[in-house]
Amino acid sequence: MSVDIKKLYFWCGIFLAYCLAAVYLDFYLALAAPVVITLIWVGINKPKYLLYFLAFTTPLSVHLIDERYSTVNLSIPTEPIIILLFIGVLLKLISSRTLKFPEVSVMLSVLIIADFGWLLVTAITSTMPLISVKYVLMKSWYLVVFYFLLSRYFQHESMAKKFIWLFTISIVLLAAYTLFMHSQGGFSRSYAYTAMRPFLPDHGMYAACVSFVVPVLFVFALHGSWLKYGLWLRVVCVLLFLFLVVAVALSFTRASWVSLVAALGIYALLRMKIRFHYLVLIALVGGAYLASNMDNLLTGLSRNKKESDDNIENHLQSVGNVSSDPSNLERFNRWSSASRMWEEKPVVGWGPGTYTFQYGQFQLPHEMTIISTNAGTLGGIHSEYLRPLAESGLPGAVLFVSIVVWVFSLGFKHQRVLSGSAKYLSLAVFLGLVTYFTHAVLNNYIEFDKIAVPLYSFMAVLTAIEIKHQNAQKNRQK
Repeated sequence: MSVDIKKLYFWCGIFLAYCLAAVYLDFYLALAAPVVITLIWVGINKPKYLLYFLAFTTPLSVHLIDERYSTVNLSIPTEPIIILLFIGVLLKLISSRTLKFPEVSVMLSVLIIADFGWLLVTAITSTMPLISVKYVLMKSWYLVVFYFLLSRYFQHESMAKKFIWLFTISIVLLAAYTLFMHSQGGFSRSYAYTAMRPFLPDHGMYAACVSFVVPVLFVFALHGSWLKYGLWLRVVCVLLFLFLVVAVALSFTRASWVSLVAALGIYALLRMKIRFHYLVLIALVGGAYLASNMDNLLTGLSRNKKESDDNIENHLQSVGNVSSDPSNLERFNRWSSASRMWEEKPVVGWGPGTYTFQYGQFQLPHEMTIISTNAGTLGGIHSEYLRPLAESGLPGAVLFVSIVVWVFSLGFKHQRVLSGSAKYLSLAVFLGLVTYFTHAVLNNYIEFDKIAVPLYSFMAVLTAIEIKHQNAQKNRQK
C-alpha cells in the first residue's frame, strides 16, 4: 500500500471518528466544522471556484429574516461563503510576504478606499455603534471579495466573462420564476410586488438586480463578435435581452424603467463619441436650469394626478405625480428627514446604517403620508445619494458621488482609448452600472448581496481593464 493511500485512509478514519463522536454527544453543530474548514481552504487556495459559485447563487439566495425589517441580514447560502472567503483572503495576506497591489494604483480604488476609510471614522462617532460596526463589516467583505479580489482575477478576461455569464443565467432563472408566479395573479400590479419572494423582498430590488444584466445582453448581442461570440450565441443574447426587458416592464418599478432609458441614452452618446467632460457640462447646465425654474417645474408637476396603476402607461406617468401619489410623497418625506438629519450632524452624520432607525423623529406631520410610520420602519431613505449625507455627513456624500463620477469617466475613457474585446466588455458592465446609479436616485439597496455583488464586481471589471491598459501604456513607453 502506497504512502499516499495510507494517508488518505488515516484522514478518512479521523473524519469518520469525528462525525461519530459529534453524533454520540448530540453536538450536531460540530458537523459543520469540516465543511467550514474545507471552504476556508478552498477560499485560500482556489478562490475562483467559490467566486463562480457566488456569481450563480447570489440572485437565488434566500434571506433568513425579511429584509424590509433588517438593515444587516444574512443571505443563505451566499453570505456565509462570502465571509469565509473574506477570512481566507485576510489569512492569505497575513501569511504572504511578497504581495503587490496594482489594484490600489487605480483612481477608482483610491476613491473606494477613501470612502471606506471615512465610513470607519463615522462608525466610531456613530449614534448607534453596534449597527454601524455591523454595517462596516458587511461592506468590508463585499469590497474585499467582489472588488479587490475580483479586480485581480478579472485581469484574465475569460474569468470576467464566465462570472458575468453565471450571474446572467441566474438572473434569467430568477426572472422566469418571478414571471411564473406573477402569472398566477394575472400580471397585476399588486402581484408584481411580491412575485419574486422568497428570493427578494420586493419588486424594486428585483427590478434593479435584473436591470444590471439587460445592457450586458444588449452589448453582447450587438457587439458580440468582438468578444468572439458566434452568431447563435448572439441570437440567444437577443432573446434573453427581450425576455428581461419584459421582466423589468412587468415589475412595475418606475425607477428601473427610467434606468434602462438612461443606459440607452448613455450608449447613444458613446456611439456619437461624445467626450465625458461635455456630458458633465451638459449636466451642470441642465442642473442650473432646473434649479432656476424649480417653482415652475413643481407647479407643472402638481397638475399631474396620475397614480400607480395596473395600466403601464398610467404607472409610468405617475413618476411625475408629486401631489397625490403616496409612493412619491413618501420619498419626499424620507428625503426631507434625511436633510434635517444632515443639518443636525453635517460633518460625520448619524453613523453608517442608522438612517432607518433614526429618521422617524425628523418627520414633520404635514409631510407624512398614509404609508409613513412614526417608528421609522418600512423601508429606508429611498436614495443612495442622500443616505451617506445623513449617515456619514457631507464628506461621505462627496466621496460616494466621486465614485459614481469616476465610474462614468472610466466608462467614457475606455470607449475612446480601447479596442477589441476589452472595449466592449467595459461597455457592457459600464451600462449595467449606469442602470443602478440611475435607479439609486430613487432607491437604496447597496447593503444587500443581490445588488452589492453585481455593483462591486462590475466596477472590478472596469478596474481590471484599466490596470491592463495602464500596463500596456507603460510597456509602450519603455
